[in-house]
Amino acid sequence: MVKSRINFKLPGLNKVRRLFRIQAISIDLILKSGRLGNVILYFATMESEGLPGQEWKIFLAFASVYIIWGSTYLGIFYAIQSLPPMVMGGMRFVTVGGLLFIYTHWIQKERYSWELWKFGLISGLLLFLIGGGAVILAEQHLPSGLVSIISSIVPFMMLILDFKSGRERFRNHWTWIGLAFGLTGVVVLFYDKIAPEDGKIQELISYIILLIGTVGWTTGTLYSKYTRIKATTNAKASVQTLSASILFFLVAIPMGEYNTLNVSSVTSTSWIALIYLITFGSLVGYFSYLWLLSQVSAHSVSTHAFVNPIVAVFLGTIFAGESFYAREYVALLFVILGLIAIYLSKKKSRITRIVMEPNTKE
Repeated sequence: MVKSRINFKLPGLNKVRRLFRIQAISIDLILKSGRLGNVILYFATMESEGLPGQEWKIFLAFASVYIIWGSTYLGIFYAIQSLPPMVMGGMRFVTVGGLLFIYTHWIQKERYSWELWKFGLISGLLLFLIGGGAVILAEQHLPSGLVSIISSIVPFMMLILDFKSGRERFRNHWTWIGLAFGLTGVVVLFYDKIAPEDGKIQELISYIILLIGTVGWTTGTLYSKYTRIKATTNAKASVQTLSASILFFLVAIPMGEYNTLNVSSVTSTSWIALIYLITFGSLVGYFSYLWLLSQVSAHSVSTHAFVNPIVAVFLGTIFAGESFYAREYVALLFVILGLIAIYLSKKKSRITRIVMEPNTKE
């Protein structure tokens, strides 16, 4: 069977220069090509009504969540070029967690209880080691854009595994439409991976690792959602990332990563990518997300789920010269349509609850 390949490359570009300029370039390219700029402006304008002077701040925050989080897949791709994957993950999260710990414990004087650390260990294991670690390992053998497509099925997993609040959503036809589109996208991606060709076993293993990672991220999110802990969001994030960093460093031991780690051989590209993941991916993106939740509806913020993979695929093909088959673009389309349908099901469910609420009080 002949596969049509779509491949964009920018030969001759210096990798370090790419990473220094990637944020400004990617924002400019993405906002000017297509309709993403209009989408961000729409949410900023719609959600900032009654908030004078906030429109531009909301616009920038949406752009950060949409574009920065979408670009982290490319950042990981560059970071693991010369950094061992588990060591890289540990370095990223120990830095983020350490900064948050200093801010919350030493500056805000927040108390860290044993219950909080237990929460951080369990959720950090599920979210970052299993969920995030799967992405890092998979990007050793799969294009970053393709990894982002598979990772974007988390909302579907959330819908299926959230037994407490997910069941009521199945009464909405948009939920079933979304699941149908999402499942179709997954089948399109995986139908020829069941019997992999010689030499492509590692790719199949990477797909399986990613699926395990999506389950880990989903269960970690649900655990964090339904576990009641008296602590600020920053303190929770601190124990999650610090716990995850310890787990990353421990897992690196049986994987033999310390035997192959040579700091002098780590390229400037990988160091810059790691710094980008820490500053933009974890700190700027994270706090933009938290700030948006305090300013606009969580429903609008959740739209990042179907924008991030588009951004990741766009950046992967432009900056990393990643090749994509037409089938993979079709799968991306189905997944995005499924995510939009899930988004609409949330909207309909929220409207239904608002309409029914007065009747329940009578």
